[in-house]
Amino acid sequence: MNIDNKKEKTDEKNNKIRLKRKKTNMLLAAFMIFIFPIIAIFIGAFIGSYIGNFIEVSTKTSEIIGGVIGFVLSAVIIKLFDKHSKIDENLEKIYWDDL
Repeated sequence: MNIDNKKEKTDEKNNKIRLKRKKTNMLLAAFMIFIFPIIAIFIGAFIGSYIGNFIEVSTKTSEIIGGVIGFVLSAVIIKLFDKHSKIDENLEKIYWDDL
């Protein structure tokens, strides 16, 4: 069996399609998607509470605003993380047909 056939797939018109996969550490990727936003929300709420007490504004309102800002920042960071994860050309491709 030729190894090169596994790296390329053909469509209905027998045109070769190259699939690219991003190579990232799966533990780091899972952390960035599931845990990091929760931590960012808590840190944002804590900082919002501190700033609310400092400028003498309602603590609950400032916690909510800080949590929302933390969530938005985490979404931006996750988007940047996804954009900068590199594509590995040498990674072995696994297709449903091979299973």
